[in-house]
Amino acid sequence: MAEEILVFDASNSAADTVQSFYPAEVDTQILAFTATNNSTASVSYKAYIYSSAGGQRAIVPQTIVVRDRFDLGVSAVGFLIPAGGSLRMESSEANALSFNVVGQEIT
Repeated sequence: MAEEILVFDASNSAADTVQSFYPAEVDTQILAFTATNNSTASVSYKAYIYSSAGGQRAIVPQTIVVRDRFDLGVSAVGFLIPAGGSLRMESSEANALSFNVVGQEIT
């Protein structure tokens, strides 16, 4: 089972809206997570894992990323996205944070 990029340089297209970034076809474990702020202001975000049945509480609670800084989303690392589920994020500003996630499919 090789590591693979699950999310590469992706941003929310709308503010304060939970959006899907990675739909899992099989069980997938998150190995690394980064939210980088290249905007001119501080931006907050949350990350979620949804099951195939629907919503879930945040695995990364509201976190503020100051401009020109990053957050490693350590509470997401190690989580399993179940088959048919998805990794979703929301941020306080559209197109402000760059999300990058690496993981591996569990077969």
